[in-house]
Amino acid sequence: MEDNINFFEKNYRAVVKSDDVKVYNEKSQLTIDSAISFDSEKEEFTSIDYFVSAIVSEIILTMERVAKKRGEILQDIEAKVNLTIKNPMYLLNVIGFEESALIEKINIDIYLFSFLEGEELEDFLKEVLDRTLIYNSFKEKIEVNFKTVL
Repeated sequence: MEDNINFFEKNYRAVVKSDDVKVYNEKSQLTIDSAISFDSEKEEFTSIDYFVSAIVSEIILTMERVAKKRGEILQDIEAKVNLTIKNPMYLLNVIGFEESALIEKINIDIYLFSFLEGEELEDFLKEVLDRTLIYNSFKEKIEVNFKTVL
């Protein structure tokens, strides 16, 4: 680990066990059996499910943390996420699809109740997004729409 206030490092270990990948951090582990699934009946989370969950949960948790720091009230937070994958047939090894698959975009609609309005609300939401690590790392592909509800 680099001893510098400007950097933080975290280590993981991944091991293949019976066609699953077990990913370990210092105290826990997570088992993943596929990178992505096109089976709507599959119940287990895939790598892409964990990735999207990480993004949306980080934004919502950051909203709550920033609101608490500012003494603001947020209620009824809910999000809907739409993931678009370009060239998905490549992932299925379909003949004739040679261009690599990639995440084209992730559209996140976050619904919330707040007493903030106008510029105050805009400043709050900007701070939220500025403080989200995963969003900032991939923001070229992620569109976040905040929608206040009454």
